[in-house]
Amino acid sequence: MATKIYPIKVSVLLRPIGTPQCVVTVDDQIQTLSPIQDTWVKFEFQGRGRKTLTVAHQGKADSDPITAVIVEAVEFDGISSPQFIYQGIYTPNYPKHLSGQRQTLQQNYLSWNGGWTLDFTLPIYTWIHKTENLGWIYD
Repeated sequence: MATKIYPIKVSVLLRPIGTPQCVVTVDDQIQTLSPIQDTWVKFEFQGRGRKTLTVAHQGKADSDPITAVIVEAVEFDGISSPQFIYQGIYTPNYPKHLSGQRQTLQQNYLSWNGGWTLDFTLPIYTWIHKTENLGWIYD
C-alpha cells in the first residue's frame, strides 16, 4: 500500500518591533532573518503526519526592553484564521532577573528570546477542520 504524500504551502507573517533576529523553521526548511517591516516567510514542501512550525526570537539582550516579534498571521495553502495562531505555544527564555510562565498558550507576542511553536498535521484540511471545530469528521 502506497503512503500518500500531501503538498503544502505554509506562510507566517512576522511583525517586528525594533530589529529582532528570527529563525523560522518548518519540516526540514530553515529561514533566518532580521525583519525591519512586516514580512511573510513562506515554505513549500510535501509530507504527511505531524509537522511543527517554529518561530524563534534570538539574540535579544536581557537589558533590551523594546525588541520583539509578533506572529501576526499563519496561512496554510492560502487559508488563514486567528485560531491557527492561538494553537501555538510560546516558550520564552526569561532573563535571570525575571520569572514567568514556562510556556504560554494563545500568545503571539515574542518579547524575549525563545520560541513559538505550532504543531499541525497533514493532510492540512483535516487539521483545519478540527481546529476550526467545523463538526464531525471521519479520520
